[in-house]
Amino acid sequence: MQRHLRLKKRTEFGRVFREGHTVGDRYMVLFIVSAGNEATRFGFAAQRSAGSAVKRNRIRRRLRALVATFEERIQPCGQVVLLGKTTMLTASWETLLRSANRLLTKAGCLKR
Repeated sequence: MQRHLRLKKRTEFGRVFREGHTVGDRYMVLFIVSAGNEATRFGFAAQRSAGSAVKRNRIRRRLRALVATFEERIQPCGQVVLLGKTTMLTASWETLLRSANRLLTKAGCLKR
């Protein structure tokens, strides 16, 4: 994923958490704020309750890898923050792919 398509600032994350609509399951929660036809920008976060910084960083790496697998199918849908839960650490990759596909489709970010 290109760096200019990432949310980096705390204010950007805060806006998406405050104003965004949520879609979630047991592995992750997707927050989305629509922004017309702008390119989709992603932010990645992990629950503080997930444990140490090492575990939280692993969750964020897995989230980035998930989005990278869907990169060519993503259509403009606004600003998106994916919040990974603790259960991501023990889930299989196929399970996480199905979960991400379901959430991104439900949020309207994936082309059919």
